[in-house]
Amino acid sequence: MNAPPLRPLRALLLDAAGTLLHPAEPVAAVYARTAREFGGSREPPEIASRMRAAMADPSLRAGRRREPSWREFWREVVARSTGVEDPRLLTALYDHFATPAAWELAAGAQSCCAGARARGLRVAVVSNWDTRLRPLLEALGVMDWIDLALISGELGVEKPDAEIFARACAALGVTPAEALHVGDSRGADVEGARAAGCRALRFGGELRSFAELSARLARETP
Repeated sequence: MNAPPLRPLRALLLDAAGTLLHPAEPVAAVYARTAREFGGSREPPEIASRMRAAMADPSLRAGRRREPSWREFWREVVARSTGVEDPRLLTALYDHFATPAAWELAAGAQSCCAGARARGLRVAVVSNWDTRLRPLLEALGVMDWIDLALISGELGVEKPDAEIFARACAALGVTPAEALHVGDSRGADVEGARAAGCRALRFGGELRSFAELSARLARETP
């Protein structure tokens, strides 16, 4: 029995960190340099390893929904990663990563989004991030070339929960079957989006660049 044909694509959903935005400097290097100002001595490789472990700890992620939970989450990540519990370190790092200078836009992202909208697609950012993201997107000009942003820290729900994808699709006026989500996390982005009924591609996996995404959209949309 043949599978039903795919619905025409009407919306593009994009993850933020690791897809649309990338740190201008390795995060562990920023942590190490800043931590030294407060007595830290760990080197970037150790910090990176400890940071991955902290961020994967389900006991930390469980309560991460809205502010101030996000700030508590980062307080614990910073302390575990650097070995420094001075609250001034958290403030310094938290403020640093809220600035446009800390981030770079992925090559080709703007032209990809512009091309998608020119073909009639709606475009949204769907991100597990705190309330710093919206001002950051505005400062980087991203809000000028997307339709909207859905941010977990504002909504109280995060990927891979199907609800955040459903909210994005409803806000864009499309069904999940008409949306393609692109993100770098296999679990939160790809598996989460597919479970919600969307199509999904992993950035850095089967999709290597926004140029590839632009070409794919050109083939799949009128």
